[in-house]
Amino acid sequence: VQGKKVFDPRTSTTAYSTNPALCIRDYLTDTKYGFGASSDEIDDTSFITASNICDETVALNAGGTETKYTLNGTFESNSTPKQTLENLLTSMAGIVTYTNGNFKIKAGKYIAPTVTLDENDIRGAIGLQTNRSKRDNFNAVKGLFVSPNNNYISADYPAFTSTTFQTEDGGDQAFLDLDLAYTTSATMAQRLAKIALFRNRQKISMTMLCSLKAFQLDIGDVV
Repeated sequence: VQGKKVFDPRTSTTAYSTNPALCIRDYLTDTKYGFGASSDEIDDTSFITASNICDETVALNAGGTETKYTLNGTFESNSTPKQTLENLLTSMAGIVTYTNGNFKIKAGKYIAPTVTLDENDIRGAIGLQTNRSKRDNFNAVKGLFVSPNNNYISADYPAFTSTTFQTEDGGDQAFLDLDLAYTTSATMAQRLAKIALFRNRQKISMTMLCSLKAFQLDIGDVV
């Protein structure tokens, strides 16, 4: 079964696609089940960038390749748009923000910074948090994905663990349960689990008051 046809701002065509960024763009503009956003509220530059990232080819350790991120699945119409959007985003380790009247999206990939902030841009005290509560920490990720080998019924994907992080945590293994309802590849599920784990291990957070130069930055930017 193929799902709803979606608009691709890269080609200005509407067709079936498993590209997560395109499916999420369609959901944001859908007036029946989605957010009902107008096309003027969609930052297509960010969606084009995310779509291209999702379409990238990844080499697999076992040989062969696969698309970096795809979205395959359904949702119930009685779920809230916010919850559905959050679930859709798990397929690409992505985030969606609404700033300055526009929906913007970022896919799970490192983007080299284009803006540098230094001491000349600081306008106040710097706040630094070097650790987080142990309750919010984990060193391994497991969960369910939609298995083609199990008649597309949810099954466990291979857990992603880190002995390095486990040693840092005193040897105790702590799992995050990350269910991926729109992922049908075990290797893709592991890739998403790894991203979730490494994001969690970035424990240092900083807050500071900056000059207007910081207005160039969006949520999720690397600086």
